[in-house]
Amino acid sequence: MAEKRKSVKDWRRAWRDSIAKTQKIEADIKTRLQDLCKAHPDIVVGRDTKHRPIKAKSIADLKRIEGMDTSATLAFIEIIEKALADAHPHKQQNLFN
Repeated sequence: MAEKRKSVKDWRRAWRDSIAKTQKIEADIKTRLQDLCKAHPDIVVGRDTKHRPIKAKSIADLKRIEGMDTSATLAFIEIIEKALADAHPHKQQNLFN
């Protein structure tokens, strides 16, 4: 049996749904960063131009997080999660390296 060809109405609906899903995921990512920054304010997430440490509490402001693009937000989450994993006394052994 032949598949029904999508109309412009179907494509438009799919496009709107994908935008809504993307916006939801981005909001969840930004919320996760804010939660991590508030829970672990003393983790160093970078250095400024004078090589002074930038702590997570300095980026915990929601307005600052909202101004970041998603890739920067994910990078900060990765830095915090790595710092937490490094600080944990029980290290997970890597079987593949």
